[in-house]
Amino acid sequence: MILLIGLVIGFLFWKLVSGKHEGDEIGRSIRFTLKNYYIHIHHWIWCSVILILLLAINYHNPLIIGILIGSIIQGLMYKDRFVVVYKKEDFEKIYSKFK
Repeated sequence: MILLIGLVIGFLFWKLVSGKHEGDEIGRSIRFTLKNYYIHIHHWIWCSVILILLLAINYHNPLIIGILIGSIIQGLMYKDRFVVVYKKEDFEKIYSKFK
């Protein structure tokens, strides 16, 4: 039951603080520039890494695990979930197809 509560908390948290649409100004995500490329580390990616690391060290707090799983599920609902590395000049072209 605590896992499920965590899942709902994680999902709702990201639903409230994330951009409403793909390509919205990314103020809450990790996006950085490398030469003429953007590298966007979506929240579902870094939450997955944290989840894997916690499970690897045998950490099993059901609330934390649930929050991470809910965060991952919410992040995977975006159409641009796999758009991670792209040229700066292609931003409009890439994100126009999600509108």
